[in-house]
Parts: sequence; structure tokens; C-alpha cells
Amino acid sequence: MLLLMPITLTPDPMNSLFPQQDGITIGSPLRRTSLFVVVTLLVGAYTNLHAQGTAKRVMTPQDVWAVKRLSNVELSPDGRSAAVVVQEWNIDKNKSTSNIWLVPVAGGEPRRLTTAQAADGSPVWSPDGTRIAFVSKRGEDKVAGLYVIRTDGGEAEKILELPFALSNPKWMPDGKSVIMATTCIPLLVGNWTKENIAAMEKEIKRRTDAKMTAKVTEDRHYRFFDHWLTDTVASRLVRVYLTTKECMDLTPKWDRLFQSSGTVDFDLSPDGSQVALVANTTPPPYSGFPNNDVYLVPTDGSGTMRNVTADNPGGDSDPTFAPDGRSIVFTRYTIPYGSGEVGKLWRHDIAAATNKPITEKIDLTISGVEHHGGMLWFAAEDKGVVPIFKMKADGTGLAPVYTEGTSSELSAKSGRIVFLNDNISRPNELFTLDPKSGRVSQLTHFNHALMDQLDLGVVESYLFEGAAGDTVQGWLILPPGFDGTKSYPLVQLMHGGPHTMVRDSWSPRWNAHAFAAPGYVVTWVNRHGSTGFGQKFAQSILNEWGVKPLDDILRSTDHLLGRFPNIDRKRMAAAGASYGGYMAAWAAGHTDRFACIVDHAGVNDFITQYGADITTYGFTQVLGGTPWENPDGMQKNNPMTYAKNFKTPMLITHGELDYRVPDGNGMALYAVLQAMGVPSRLVIFPNENHWILSPQNSIHWNWEVQNWLARYIGGTPTLPKPVFEGGGGK
Repeated sequence: MLLLMPITLTPDPMNSLFPQQDGITIGSPLRRTSLFVVVTLLVGAYTNLHAQGTAKRVMTPQDVWAVKRLSNVELSPDGRSAAVVVQEWNIDKNKSTSNIWLVPVAGGEPRRLTTAQAADGSPVWSPDGTRIAFVSKRGEDKVAGLYVIRTDGGEAEKILELPFALSNPKWMPDGKSVIMATTCIPLLVGNWTKENIAAMEKEIKRRTDAKMTAKVTEDRHYRFFDHWLTDTVASRLVRVYLTTKECMDLTPKWDRLFQSSGTVDFDLSPDGSQVALVANTTPPPYSGFPNNDVYLVPTDGSGTMRNVTADNPGGDSDPTFAPDGRSIVFTRYTIPYGSGEVGKLWRHDIAAATNKPITEKIDLTISGVEHHGGMLWFAAEDKGVVPIFKMKADGTGLAPVYTEGTSSELSAKSGRIVFLNDNISRPNELFTLDPKSGRVSQLTHFNHALMDQLDLGVVESYLFEGAAGDTVQGWLILPPGFDGTKSYPLVQLMHGGPHTMVRDSWSPRWNAHAFAAPGYVVTWVNRHGSTGFGQKFAQSILNEWGVKPLDDILRSTDHLLGRFPNIDRKRMAAAGASYGGYMAAWAAGHTDRFACIVDHAGVNDFITQYGADITTYGFTQVLGGTPWENPDGMQKNNPMTYAKNFKTPMLITHGELDYRVPDGNGMALYAVLQAMGVPSRLVIFPNENHWILSPQNSIHWNWEVQNWLARYIGGTPTLPKPVFEGGGGK
């Protein structure tokens, strides 16, 4: 058949659920030479594409944890060197270490700057480029503190440790102090004297050692994701003086977290006189929608905070000062709940105190902007990939610059741009971009040796006619050594969000190649509701959560069955997490085409979901109603409403610390299936949240999934049952 094939395929899009405000890639040179490649393709022609390298082996879940994970990219002031954090995991110890590496931008071998068995992170260069400030928890440290190390080597100096972790360092222009974020107990913090600090440490110990563990609240919003918000703590920005090791509170009147997520989002003005800080304006008891605003905060310790985005009821975030310090660009959402709205770039003029849109007519969500050469540079989701774009400061002249895979963490200085880039077949590595010529070069190969051992299947992007006649994009991941003359099962992965995108990106959790490795044809569809395809497409599922997405998934299945007659239509499975778990439960009530289903952290029951951390704010606008107002509209979208149709065998997995989708969702669905006599299996992780984040639990989760699929659709699991200390069950 003749196939018009986009050459890029796409991080883990499995999870999100509402709060938009608070991978799949191709990798092979055969597939990455231009935006579209016309390929004459017969079904059996895939057979020889992986005849390379008989020494290569099938990928296992353990390989996912052998990947070195890059993050926290920061370019030096002269643009000659980039700092990057490299995290490595130890499966046996079930923990990681992270160190800072320096990478020459002109090319050459990276140099490991820190070597401690610790969690080093957030490196930032001093204005003169001779030192790097970073956060780390080392030795006897109780929490992460501030460290400084010379870039020419030597030991890191510990500057300060406070009762709560320090984070997000930013150097003042004179190089004598650093602005940072931390947490405090408002009634005890005072002026951060030694006596104040000792009092907070004593109270932290009392809380930790207390035998009475009740959590008590009268707030509507009382926990977030995996932590409680009932401990009476507050976020603070502090200025840390390197010589005296003292700190000055910049936000002494703030009496709660800046954001319930614990996230701290701020930028420092070029002259160091003020910061632009994001904080939730909605006060306790948080009855109204969360509303992140941008505040201007002086760095002189006066403690004033001026809200410059009070004109917007939705979320404002990611502020970045212009190089001249006269304005701030930020991302604005006008709808205060997760609706699939495209985030627009706005500009705040500091002197005039006005806010004006920059990208009102651009159908892309833009954040993470870098100013360079009079242009704005950023990465944004676009039709399954995350290219680097540039445009003029007034929002005109938008142009893609680099369109391969998924790009992130841009850092621009002194005529250089560096960034991370990955795809579904390659984890993140550091790249450099020449802003004049557009030439891109890969600077690091931390994972080359590992990836060179693995036999990964072909990945491609495909298009088909989806619900309502719309063109829908999906990713196809073939198993290693795919043979067009042999029969294969099909696994439909259903991504979360719902307003996220399946990117051309390597995933450390739901890894497409790990799913394909047992011998499955895998597809991952950017169904209706996905971002990256325009606001209208993303909002097309509001108050009708499951209808169009399931139609897309079934139409994708039919499309692939037509292309590949060797896919066995009797051996097909579906799997999803979060909203994708919702789709798993929704599919169970609306189709019998799948031989089995995997539902991780799924929104399976809307009454149970009303106990979630933050999603309840948008029930009426997103899910059709509430338990007391238009309950029929809500129940129309509730998977449990269709329980009488449940008959597909289902594996249900969940973390007990999941407050985004409370674990009762999983247990309620399991109880219904058991009572109905539907084959089902429940796997609960007591110490995991919405995601399975520890190596041993993740490997066990993968074993559960692979064996469940093998039981119903065949395939060869890539690992035996892992044996770790403790654990239990069948």
C-alpha cells in the first residue's frame, strides 16, 4: 500500500486529569530525514527492517530503569558550556542518585562536576560563570540545602540548610546572594533567626513523632496529588547571602503554599530588583476555583506583593522577564478549570501596568519562553510532536525551527541555544541549536550504549478518519522482528489527561516499546480531547467524555486491521491509565471487541471521584453535572452506569497514595466485576501515588500487565515474575 507517513512519532501522556494550569519518536535515520516521507509499503515489507544486529536483544522493563535520565538544563553565561543533571537508578536499592555534568557546547566529552551519592539538582551558573549553585541532600542533611561548587572543580561548599527543603535557586546579578524557595511554619518562622529555626525543627519532630495522626479540615481543597494540605505550612521566597549564610524573607506575609501542588514558579528580573512569582489567589477554604496569578515581589525585603494579573479569573503562570526588564511574558488560561483551552502568551508592561495578548490567533499552548536575538523561542505541542518554534516579540512571524521528536528545557545565552530532545525510540539527550543557521547537533550520548543493545520495533505516525469525520493521528509501534506472514495480537494504549498529547517521546512509565516487546502490535491514538491539534479538537469531549474517544479508538482498530490482515482480531486488548483508565472502564461498558482490558488509576466511578483532590471544581463544565445538580447528565458519562454490560476480563491496578484519582475507583470497579463473575485481578501499591514511580514496583507492575495480556491474547512476557523482598499475593 502507499503510505504518506509523518516521520516523527511521540513523554508519558497517560496521566493529568483537569489541572492543565497548576512518547513517541522515530529515532532511526531511515525515518527522520524530512517532515513527510512517501513510502511504498507492503505488509510483509516490515520483516526485513529489523534484520539488523543479531546481537540485539528484546527490551525488558529493567531496561527502562537502566536509562540515564537528563533534566535541569542550564547554559553558562558565555554560552560555551551547559550544565545538566543526570539521574541514575539502582533497582536493588530502589533509589536513585543524581549528579551535575558539564557539556561543552562546541562538542567534546561531558565532564562530571559532582560525584556524591546524592540527589544533586537545579544547577544555576553564577553571573561570572565561575560557580554553580545547586540543591542537594548529602550526608547528614535532613532536607535539601543550598550548595555552591566552582566550575573548574573541587568540593562543593554547603551554604545553608533550613528546616524545610530549599529549591529553585537564582543568582542575584552581583553574585553575592541567591534567591530561593522554601517552606516554613508561619506561626514560628519570625525573622528566620536561629531561635526561629530551632522552634520549627522542634515542631517538625513533634509532628513526625506524634502518635495521634488525624487529618482535620474544613477546607474544600485539603490534599493534592499525594500529600495533605492540613499541616499549616507556607511557601516563602528567601534571599540567601553566601558570605554570612543568612537569609532574608521576601514574602513574610504569605501564610499558605504558593500553589497546592508545592510547585514554585518565579523569574528574577535582569537587574535583580524584583521577582515575578506565581501564587494561587484563592484563599482558604478554597471554595472557588484555584486562580494562579503573577505577583511582582521586590528583592529588598520590604515584603510587598503586587498582583499584576488580577484581571483574569483563570490561571496565569510561567512568567519570564524581557531582557530589558520592562515587561514580562506569561501564559494565560481564561477558563479556571481544565477544559482543553489553549494557553495563550500575554505580556505585562510593568510601567504601564497593562496586560495584552501576544498569541491570540495562534492555536498553540505556549510556555517556557526564552528571549534571544530579539525573538521568542519555545517548544510547543503540535500534531504529535513538540517542535522548537521562534517568533517576533509581538507574536508575528511564527516559524518552526526544529521539528524532530519532543524538545524541552530550552536555554539560550550568548548566541547559543541548548535543549533536551527525545523520541519514542531514544531517551532524552542534550542538543544544541545555532539560532542563525538553524543547524542542530547532538551533544551527549549518555544512553547510546544501552539503546544500541536493544531490538526496538519500527515506529510510525498514521492518520485515519475518526469520530465526526475528523482526521485523527495515531502512533504505531511494531514488535521487534515483525513478520508480515505471522499473526500478531493488537494492544490499544489509551492516553490520559484527557487534555494531553501522545508525543513522539520516550516514556519512563508507559513505555511503548516495553508494551510491544512481548510480541504485540501496539497503537496509541491522539483521540478527540487530545491537545496539540487545536482548541476545538481538545474541547470536543466536554460533557461527553467517552463517546468520540472510544469511536476514535475503534476506528483506529478497524484501520489497522485493514492495513495488517495478520493482526488477529480475536486477540486484541486495551490498556489505559487515569483518563485512559476511564476509557478502559468506558470501553468495558460499550464494546466487547477486546479480549481483555488493563485499567490503571482509572476514573471508574464519578461518585468516588468526587473525593479527588482538585478535579471536583470542574464536574459541571467537564463531566455534565454533579451529584446534586443535573445528576443524570453526570451519570450519562459515568462508566459505572453501564456496569450491566461488563464482561471483558480486566486487570485493575492503583496506588493508595493517589489523591488525583482515589484508589476507591479501582476497588469499586473490582468489587463490581467480582460480584458479576467477570474475571478480574486487583493490584494495589500502598506506597505509590497516581504513578508507579519506584523501580521494583514498576517492574512488578509491568510483569502483572504482561502476564495478564499473555493470558488472554498470547505473547511472550519479557521477564519472569520478579522476586523482591516482601510483597505478597498470587
